[in-house]
Amino acid sequence: MNPSIPAAFGTGLGLAAGAGLNAYAVLLVYGVIAHFFPEEYPGAIAQVLGSPTALLVIAGLFLLEFFADKIPVLDHVWDVLHSVIRPVAGAVLAIASMEPQSDTALSVVAGGAGGVTALASHLVKAATRVSSTALTGGVANIALSIAEDVMAFVQALVSMFLPLVALTVVAFFGLLFIFTVPRIARKFDLLGRRRPKPPGSPPSGEYPRVKPAS
Repeated sequence: MNPSIPAAFGTGLGLAAGAGLNAYAVLLVYGVIAHFFPEEYPGAIAQVLGSPTALLVIAGLFLLEFFADKIPVLDHVWDVLHSVIRPVAGAVLAIASMEPQSDTALSVVAGGAGGVTALASHLVKAATRVSSTALTGGVANIALSIAEDVMAFVQALVSMFLPLVALTVVAFFGLLFIFTVPRIARKFDLLGRRRPKPPGSPPSGEYPRVKPAS
């Protein structure tokens, strides 16, 4: 196996994990580095993301997310809207990391893995935000949002310069997804499912009737 392939996967999946938190922050970091070091990122996607026009658009979207993600209620709406955008960004970044390998099969695998990784990271973020809103009334959401922004930037840099380290972060997000998202979904009924009531239990909002003493 080409020794650069694991590193390319590490970069791609690491970028995808960061994109699940803040896609525009990761795209901005990737685009800026690709712009100043085009010889290191010769692929078509890197050239597009590193163009001045794309960087301006991404920077504008990052600023929009920076403020929208810190406004109560709007932050949840923003997460719902980005349930597709973040996985797509993760898939694109993962494919971009494989472009120098010039292997279509690897690019397809990387794209699929990147999309799944970004989706898992996004769901961890969204579930954590819902839990924070329920427990603190949204007071802690601003601090969480700032932490997510910082994590996305750091994850992007680690992915591009320490790709094998980034793989451990991806594994960490995977464990977080497995152990937190289903539990939070059940606790706050995120799927809209109601637990079946035992036979003979009164309807919601009614107290059980007490039979008068004979």
